[in-house]
Amino acid sequence: MTLSEGVGNDGNGIVFTFSVGLAVIIVGASGLLSSYCPNFCIIFIYSCFIIFIGVLTAYITISLTILKNQLLSNIFDCKTSQLPNAQKTKEQIIWAETQFCKYDCICYIEKIQDWNSDYLENNRIHYTTNKQISDITQYQKCKKWIKIDGASYTYIAYLEEKYNCSGWCKSHPVYLFSNINNGIPKDACYPYFEKEYEYYVNKSYIDYLIVDFLYLFNLCFAICQCYQTSRNKKSRIYPQILYELAPQ
Repeated sequence: MTLSEGVGNDGNGIVFTFSVGLAVIIVGASGLLSSYCPNFCIIFIYSCFIIFIGVLTAYITISLTILKNQLLSNIFDCKTSQLPNAQKTKEQIIWAETQFCKYDCICYIEKIQDWNSDYLENNRIHYTTNKQISDITQYQKCKKWIKIDGASYTYIAYLEEKYNCSGWCKSHPVYLFSNINNGIPKDACYPYFEKEYEYYVNKSYIDYLIVDFLYLFNLCFAICQCYQTSRNKKSRIYPQILYELAPQ
């Protein structure tokens, strides 16, 4: 998947392109203005911030967009895919799979951020010892996990409700997302839902766009200050050096 395809497949790419393009235009315009404005240093600093945040916004969003398309197209493999510049995240995924996702039978809980180590360990034991669950275990490789192929939807719903769990024994890409200790769960892994991914992407680019527009506001304020300064000197066109040479 190419970079252009990653952005083209998501309408949000337009937002980031506009943000960066606007930042570039502002920097160029402020560069011209700096020749006629004694406060050009302020404008230059704000412009640098704008271009930095704008490019960072586009870079992060493009990476997230490509990853999203990989997940949705079912070509994402936790162990082999190269996440865009997210080596640390990839290592966490591999670590989780090595520890807890050795089998195709994965039971996950949606609100993993609410887990704690004791809850994880206790529920894991319950999954293994509870008679109703052990009765439907069919594959030896599941061992500590659950296999319910052929079970009725009613019984599946009952188990999901009782154990606050869903997606029994389905093979999915997994993604780590937890505030437990250093961010890596102690005893579990879970699939990355599309809706949660959408929230993560939206939150990322909105945060950066807000910062970008704050710097844009500051830049506009600096330009107004320059305009007022030049106006007090009865000109907005000639460089400051001419005012200094005029009395001579």
